[in-house]
Amino acid sequence: MKKKKYIAFFLLTLFFLTVYKVTDSYVKDKVVTYLETEEISYKDISVNLFSGNITLKEVSKEKDSLLFNVEKLEVKGVSYYQYIQNEAIHISNLKTLNPKISGKFKKNKKHKKELKKTSKNKKLDLEIEKVSINNLEIDVLKDDNFPFKVQSFNLEITDFKLDSTSHKSIPFSYSKIESSIKNLETQYSKVQKVKFSKLTFTENNLSLDSLEIVPLKERKEYIHFVAEEKELLTLFSKKITISDIKIEEKEKLTFSSKHILLDKVFFDLYLDATLLEHPNKRKHLYSKNLRDLPFNINVEKLDIINSNLVYEEHTIKGNKAGILVFDDLNAEITNINNKLDKVTKLTTAKIQSKFMKESSLDITWTFDINNKNDDFRIKGSLFNVTSKNMSSFLLPTMNVKMDGFIDKMYFDFEGNDYASNGKLNLDFKNFNIKILDKHKNKKTVISWLVNLLIKDSSKNGSVKVKVEKLERDQTKSFWNYLWKNIEKGLQKSLI
Repeated sequence: MKKKKYIAFFLLTLFFLTVYKVTDSYVKDKVVTYLETEEISYKDISVNLFSGNITLKEVSKEKDSLLFNVEKLEVKGVSYYQYIQNEAIHISNLKTLNPKISGKFKKNKKHKKELKKTSKNKKLDLEIEKVSINNLEIDVLKDDNFPFKVQSFNLEITDFKLDSTSHKSIPFSYSKIESSIKNLETQYSKVQKVKFSKLTFTENNLSLDSLEIVPLKERKEYIHFVAEEKELLTLFSKKITISDIKIEEKEKLTFSSKHILLDKVFFDLYLDATLLEHPNKRKHLYSKNLRDLPFNINVEKLDIINSNLVYEEHTIKGNKAGILVFDDLNAEITNINNKLDKVTKLTTAKIQSKFMKESSLDITWTFDINNKNDDFRIKGSLFNVTSKNMSSFLLPTMNVKMDGFIDKMYFDFEGNDYASNGKLNLDFKNFNIKILDKHKNKKTVISWLVNLLIKDSSKNGSVKVKVEKLERDQTKSFWNYLWKNIEKGLQKSLI
């Protein structure tokens, strides 16, 4: 009797092992067939039916002009029950080791349309408890033929769920995401590239180290590689942090953050205006640019600290570039919010700096992003401006040299996208204007006539003037608009 039981047990075990082996072989054949259909090659494959694990080694896939290589791909905990019962794919862990993307990236609009049609017709339910991408290297050419390189990219997503039928911008959800990037570098024009040393994203906080925008051409030649007059940028930021990030999508994609900090930013703008004409393109004010973003933004506070801004403009051939320097720049901007239902309407920027290393500059600037007239108010003060600092920009760009000293200057302007009004109060001493020829010699008669027109009361003393109905040049920036208001006030003060 016992012998029969042993034989029955042996036969039953043999049956299950046979079924397991057959099924395991069947599943492996299915996986292999799928890989062949998708033209995915590999060196070795391991399938464990019992645990639901699939391991591939030295995987490669070529699609369009891109080549994907993975040293090791692990899929763990595939749920056959979910697939059989619900036609859903449920995976415990998806892990890649040392993947690499190379080749050329091309935008394929037709493919995107076909993909959208496919996603509408067939629903794909995919859930992965944990996704890990380890040490991804990217070395590709973008569709503009400029390079895009990443030395190392790491990503970990928990509770990933794909909704293939969703019409949202982000068709998936997750409970937690962490990521890091080392040494990203890309070129976005013939004259500029951008790079950074490290990016980390964890617990909804982002940190970016050593962000740089680097010129690829010398100042004397860059203008020959651009289609229209534009500035050459140089930027270095030691540290950028973005705290409490939330990305949501209800009616519209929304990005929000409680605080953004930019520390030790050096920003240099150099313009060669001697060769090309100024582009006749409309430049919108900041309020409209923020209002027209394709997503909602809500940044409670943005701080810029310990920073420097330099603007250089080469206007007259043979002259040096005029220069404006803003040292010890600190700015606090609150309520960067373009949502229609926001409680606080005004965005407020408070800026403090040293102008040309000596003069204290304070600015308060307010505007409502959702105001379609783009109304704004900007007021501030500037103290102890020397003639040397004034001439550092006016002499090279206009061949105008100014002698004198501004003790105090207060300005308060209100305006919109079309015109502005305001007032300017000045206390200054010993003003004298010299107009020079191209050889830097004083044009005596013209300078004498200009100084003859200067109000006697303005050479020493206080002046209060109003600036009314100053039209905005809509092809130039907001800061040019501010300068034109101040320039108009100075003209009314002096002449």
